[in-house]
Amino acid sequence: MQEFLLILKGDGMNHLSPDELQKTMDHCSDWINDMGEQYLGGQRLEDNGAYIGSKDAEVKTDGPFLEAKEIIAGYFKVHAKDQEEAVQIARRSPFLDLYTIEVRPIASSKM
Repeated sequence: MQEFLLILKGDGMNHLSPDELQKTMDHCSDWINDMGEQYLGGQRLEDNGAYIGSKDAEVKTDGPFLEAKEIIAGYFKVHAKDQEEAVQIARRSPFLDLYTIEVRPIASSKM
């Protein structure tokens, strides 16, 4: 098994009503439960933060730093046998209608 990050990009849930948000979160709980041991964790990211463009660049903290489609809204960490299986996990995500999801393998720590 290999570890993958499912990276949610965009501002997908900012327009949802409280009822729609609750439904989405309920579907997320179901999706996570369906993954079982393949689910390793995940978290929503705050909208604020800092952006550093280069070593000597000024640190920007008054975002938004990138266009909305490029904002990383959160992530999920999963186990999958290969990238194809990780993509299938992402396709079942209730967030796919709200965000784009980038599937990235986590490099092995063996050096």
